[in-house]
Amino acid sequence: MTGFDSINRPSLRNADGSMSAAEYRRQEKALETSCKQFEGTIFSKIWKDMLKSARSIGGEDRKRIYGPLEDTAVEMVSEHLSESQGIGVWKVLYDNLHGQLEIPAEIKNDRA
Repeated sequence: MTGFDSINRPSLRNADGSMSAAEYRRQEKALETSCKQFEGTIFSKIWKDMLKSARSIGGEDRKRIYGPLEDTAVEMVSEHLSESQGIGVWKVLYDNLHGQLEIPAEIKNDRA
């Protein structure tokens, strides 16, 4: 069975197998997107837990008729917050993980 990597995706590696600048940029963008999604997921979980705690303190342990709608709204707000620069958790994570990426020779030469 063929892997998904071979489907309509040009090779972004150099002929010698090293990473090209285009592949490096693609990986940087994918890392940024992943970090922002992680931040949104974390905030969504925190806010849902806070709402649950507030309801239990307020004595509102009855069935939540609009519970799924409330959860969706919290998820949407969390996603929007993280996409619009959030509070910076994604940036700290990104900065720590960005050092793990292999820097192509052509970018190293440009920085020197």
